[in-house]
This record gives sequence, structure tokens and C-alpha cells, in this order.
Amino acid sequence: MTVRRIRALLAVVLLAAAAGVVAGCGDARDSPDAGDPAGTAAAVDSPLPDCAGLTESSAGETIEPPPGEGERLPDLTLPCFTGGAPVRLAELRGPAVVNLWASWCSPCREELPLLQAYADRTAGQVKVIGVVTGDRHAAAASLAEDLGIGFPALEDREESLRTEVGAIGLPATLFVDSAGQLRQVVNQPLTESTLADLATEHLGVSW
Repeated sequence: MTVRRIRALLAVVLLAAAAGVVAGCGDARDSPDAGDPAGTAAAVDSPLPDCAGLTESSAGETIEPPPGEGERLPDLTLPCFTGGAPVRLAELRGPAVVNLWASWCSPCREELPLLQAYADRTAGQVKVIGVVTGDRHAAAASLAEDLGIGFPALEDREESLRTEVGAIGLPATLFVDSAGQLRQVVNQPLTESTLADLATEHLGVSW
């Protein structure tokens, strides 16, 4: 075999190897579950329920919102944490308490059980909805299971809702009246009494 032919074969081998390296160097952020041990969101068992009925009026007696006007929720569509049909926020109907949380947020860990207790007390009258914000699916599912969280949640990895409502950091809680109007955004941890007082003031729900 001539030296020229040997060089040509070596060039072909090197080009093929280079192509393989390039093909394997995609940005890890291209995968929605990059860094998530579960691999995909659907692969993680979740204690949270599905999101069916979030855009429907609450069952039971109709609760009229207090006088005053709110503003429309951002027209964002977010996936349900457990899969299934995504939810368009502009179609959300309350009364609802929408809480933005993440597993890495220490105040959220203390606040979530309070929200669960409120959801239990107001079942059938007020929707309590979580929005897992900027978090890994597996980590959020694990925290929800540890804390016994049983209200539905949406998933917002890009933190679009937090940005749209002007919240700085987490937790953030949105109060949405029966007409689907955003009445208040609270960008700090809530106590049990503060949560009840704000729901009464902005949603007309007394507990």
C-alpha cells in the first residue's frame, strides 16, 4: 500500500471520528429532563392528582367575588405535572389559590403543608393549585410525596408565570376569583391566618 493511500485512509477515519464526537455534543438543555435521574417526567410516579376540571367552575354554591376588579391571568399554557392535557391559564376559573413553588425553595417547604390544610378545609369551594417552578420533575415529585401534598399542579420549568406576574423569587401565591380574574399576587411566605384572610378579602371565601 502506498504512503498516499495510507494517508487517505487515515483522513477518512479521522473525519468519521470527528463526526461522531460532534453528534454526541448536543446541549444538555435541549432535553426537558436533563439532569433528572428519572429520564422523563412521565417516568416519575407522582402523588399529585391530574388537572381535570381546573378550567371549570368550582362545584357547590357559587361564590361571588368581592367588589372590585382584577386583571386577566397571563395567557400561558402549562403542562399538567402528572401528564395529560395542558392547562391554559386564561381559562382557569376560581375561586382559586395558585401557589408557585419548588423543591429547592426552603420557605416553600414550610408553606406547602399550610396550603394542603387549606385545600382540605375548602374542598369543593376553593381550588388550590400548585405551579412547580424552575424545578426538576423528580425532585418536586419527591417533595410532594414527603409532605403529603394532594392538590393538582402544573409545571413551569421556564418560570414564565413567575415572570409574567412580576414575582421575584419563590414562593408566590395568586388569588383568582370565580370569574378567572387575578385579584392579588403575594410574593412572600403565607401563614395559615394570612392565607385565610387574603382569601376572604380577595375571593369572598370565609373560613
